[in-house]
Formats: sequence, structure tokens, C-alpha cells
Amino acid sequence: MKVDKSLQEVWDWKEKVYQETKHLSIKETAEYIHKGAEEFCRKYGLKLKTLQPTQG
Repeated sequence: MKVDKSLQEVWDWKEKVYQETKHLSIKETAEYIHKGAEEFCRKYGLKLKTLQPTQG
């Protein structure tokens, strides 16, 4: 079965994130994703409203 290139890129990205976070707790994973999102917004000059991770 032929897979569209963009779909394969999404699968590859998903697997990479999983490998980078599989050893983290849910809280640590959320913080990791939040940090990545902040860096992405800063890199591309996006001014998006974000929620801060909950403490506790």
C-alpha cells in the first residue's frame, strides 16, 4: 500500500515524540510538549494565547 508522504511524515514525527517521552511521567510529558510549543511560537513569531501547566 502506498502511503502519502505527508502522512508518513506525521507518523515519523509521532514516533520521534513517543521515543523522546516514553520514559517521562504524564506531567513531565505535558511540560515537554508545552516547552516545545513555546519554542515553536517564538521561532515563528506567533503570538498565541497559551495555558500554563498546572502546578501540583
